[in-house]
Order: sequence, then structure tokens, then C-alpha cells
Amino acid sequence: MPFQGVTRFTGHKGAVYALAPGAAPGTFISGSGDGIVVRWKLDEPDAGVVVAKVGRAIFALHPGTNGLLYIGDEDGGVHVVNSAELRELQLERAHVKGIFSIAELPDGRIAAAGGDGALSIWAPATDRSGAIALQRKIPLSDDKVRCLAVDPDGDQLAVACGDGSIHILGTTGLNELFTLPGHDIGANSLAWHPEKPVLVSGGKDGHLRFWRTDEGFKPLHAFPAHKDTIYSIAFSPDGTKLASAARDKTAKLWDAGNFSPLRRLDRNAGGHGYSVNALLWMNAGTLLTASDDKAIVAWDI
Repeated sequence: MPFQGVTRFTGHKGAVYALAPGAAPGTFISGSGDGIVVRWKLDEPDAGVVVAKVGRAIFALHPGTNGLLYIGDEDGGVHVVNSAELRELQLERAHVKGIFSIAELPDGRIAAAGGDGALSIWAPATDRSGAIALQRKIPLSDDKVRCLAVDPDGDQLAVACGDGSIHILGTTGLNELFTLPGHDIGANSLAWHPEKPVLVSGGKDGHLRFWRTDEGFKPLHAFPAHKDTIYSIAFSPDGTKLASAARDKTAKLWDAGNFSPLRRLDRNAGGHGYSVNALLWMNAGTLLTASDDKAIVAWDI
């Protein structure tokens, strides 16, 4: 159902840190500091359904291609949940600090970004149990591993670290292909363009940096996009727009072709009054933002 302006989804009792697409069209899920995952329908903002309760703040969500939901919590736990049956299947703690991002590799393995500076790789069971087993743990930084992003072809995994570095790994052997200088005081967010050879990174410096992926990740362009840490960036499905969300309480839209500003999504426009932590494009015309104010806002772009 189309809507005008903004629609607000409320019900979480803590900051909302993670958003992910739902299994059915027009649905999405959210993870919060209240330890709860909620499933929402875009056209029914008052009808959220609790999918999981993990008892700890949730920093990362990933709906697997196998139908299971992977949840990363503040204490380094990876939860495997059957969201259809509302049942947790497994909890593994391979990290001593939070899990900030979870990504799925093309062969079905799960990668988790740890606050202890390591990347953990999990192999799914060959049976139907949904179990995962730790395959390897790769130390990458003396600071947190903040974000993971697999390129559109599934060949490369980009990893953003709190020390500012960005590591490009091959998804098959997890060998390091490139190390980028990234951001001076910390790299926090990553997004691959869906069609063009471009990787974008956002950092604690409030800058967006663009890298030419087919030329050895040559730096293309950089500019100050926000006044504080950029927590999330995401291209629209058609690749024409780039959204960014930051600690400065704003989300912004940029022209993905020339990097010019298109729209400021802030409190005055019906948005958030606190840090904006996560983004999710539902389609080319609808963007979701999630915030420390415990709410999710759907924007008619």
C-alpha cells in the first residue's frame, strides 16, 4: 500500500540497531537493544510480531537463504533461529565482544564481525538441523570489526574495521586481496554498488569514500557527508541513490551518479531526534531508518 511522507513503527523498548528484509514481500524485521526481534508489515505499522527474544542487545541480523535467521548480540553471541517456528536452534559465542555484522558467503557459510577484532566463519550442517560449526577465526584488527559486505558477484567480502582499515577478502579461501587505508579514526559502514564497480565506505570521520573496484580499489572521491560517525550506507535497488545514516541524528540521500545531495531525512522532515543506526531499502521508492529513539521510520522517497 503506498503512503505519503513518513510512517512510524514503534514498540521496541530500546534503541533499534539492525534492520533486515522479511521472508514475505512488504515485510521486514528489526533488532533492538531490548533483545527482541520484531517482524513488521510495511502497510500495518501497528501489527508487529515478536520473532525472537535473546535477552541481550541485538546489533546484527541476517536472514539466511536456508530460511533461518542469524542474530548477533552485544556479548559476541551468534543465535540461529527458526523464525517460522519462533524457536532458537543454537547459540554460539566465538567472540568476547559484540557481533556488529553478519553476512552469508555464496557457499552458505556465515561470516560474523566481532568486537574483538576478529572475523569468524561458520559452516552450516549438511543435515536439516540448522546447526552451524566454527570453521575458522581470522584476526584482522586491534579494534572492532564493524561491517561486512559481499559484492554483487559473490567473489569478494569487504570488511570495515575500527582502526580505520578496510580489508577485501576472497569469499572462497578468505585470503586477503587488498587492504585499503579507509578512514583515519575508524571505518564503520560499507556498500557495493549493485551494477557499477564501486565500493563506498563510511567512517567515524563523517566522510563517505568511494573506491574503484576494477582498478585495484583506487580512491575515486571523498567528501564530508555527516557531522559525526556514519553507521550505515545503502544503495537503492536500482543503483540511482545512496542513503547514509549517522550519529548526527540524520539520514541523507545522495545521487549515486555524481554524489550530489538529494534530501535530508531529519527530525524536521518527520524523522528521528537521536542517532540513526540502520538503513534498509524496501524498494526503489521506500527507505527505512532505525534510531536510538526506539522507532523505525519508513520514508516515501
